[in-house]
Amino acid sequence: MQKLNATLLRLRNLSQHFLPRQCLLCASTIPAGLLCLGCHLHLPHLAHKNLCKQCALPLEGLSHFCGHCLHQPPAFERSIIPFAYQYPLNGLIHHFKYRRHLTSGKLLGELLADNLKHHALEDDNWHAPDLLIPAPIHWLKRWQRGFNQAEFLARYIADELHIPLATHLIKRTHKTPAQKELTRAERQQNLRKAFAISEKNRPYIKGKSIAIIDDVVTTTATVRELSQLLMKAGAKDIQVWALARTL
Repeated sequence: MQKLNATLLRLRNLSQHFLPRQCLLCASTIPAGLLCLGCHLHLPHLAHKNLCKQCALPLEGLSHFCGHCLHQPPAFERSIIPFAYQYPLNGLIHHFKYRRHLTSGKLLGELLADNLKHHALEDDNWHAPDLLIPAPIHWLKRWQRGFNQAEFLARYIADELHIPLATHLIKRTHKTPAQKELTRAERQQNLRKAFAISEKNRPYIKGKSIAIIDDVVTTTATVRELSQLLMKAGAKDIQVWALARTL
């Protein structure tokens, strides 16, 4: 039986290597990769838009910061978020998170890693963090979903950018109600004291430049709470790296 399973696995790997692939979005035949050029161009890119320097919210006019970051500055220094949470990217994220479509997750990891590499080459203010920390989820949600989507993306980025990854420095201490239908103020209240860093983990954080990894940033409530907690634990500076921004 083991020999049969091994043979089937080898055949599947060979077929994936030699047979034509299909674009995940339009199902057209492509020679390599997971997305055709046309679908890649139609993703909701935020490049070349005027974005808030801290939270990456698209801005009107020539301002460098959104009103929320001006009036309530977050503890994180900057955000790198390459896409808007819009069609068709939102569908890929939904399939990944809620239907366990890990191939979509792989594509999303590639998209984020590629954009981060582009920033590293093009941005004079770029500095690589010392550590990547994925936004944690409660153990019950992880058990129900089967994985933490932020950790999945973070592992891909860590491999591609050769940056250490820490997955257990922050714990989500209690399960909070779903954030989807809450206002900004309600989200912030919802997350208050939802995360914790133990005393034994503080030395791993002190003096480090850290990038928080998440899939989607909506009101910034989660990354604000996490970055404030990390700064209190002695982090040097915080960045937010996420795949998509809700507009």
